[in-house]
Amino acid sequence: MTAHLRAEVTAQGVFDVLRRAGARGLSFAEVMDETGYTACQVRYGMSYLRESLPELKGSNVFTYDVRDRVYRIVYIPDVAESYELIGIRSEATRSYRVLTGTVIPHAKHSSAKQLRIIKRHLELVVDEVDDILAPA
Repeated sequence: MTAHLRAEVTAQGVFDVLRRAGARGLSFAEVMDETGYTACQVRYGMSYLRESLPELKGSNVFTYDVRDRVYRIVYIPDVAESYELIGIRSEATRSYRVLTGTVIPHAKHSSAKQLRIIKRHLELVVDEVDDILAPA
């Protein structure tokens, strides 16, 4: 395969092999074997598939099952929920790092009222997200 495939093409290839696998799902290596894509192309296709427009996925849900270490596009409630929590935790951590590393330190020295208000609000949001996502 050529290294210069558009994201839509690699995403469609990944989608097709996952659809054929059904509820069984496929590991990353199996997706590579089935599509004939390189690891980079599969990652590129998966990242596009995660964020793709509904017309590509339809009513399917792209998930990664941590327990079985397989990718699926079949909705399994427990797997979908854990996958979404992983994504939310990751996004919350990234946002927290941006806030604590850039926004909050700059806002401390700012005289702009809007920036100070946003800083306070974002600190509250970060604290709430930490509390919500903390292990029970």
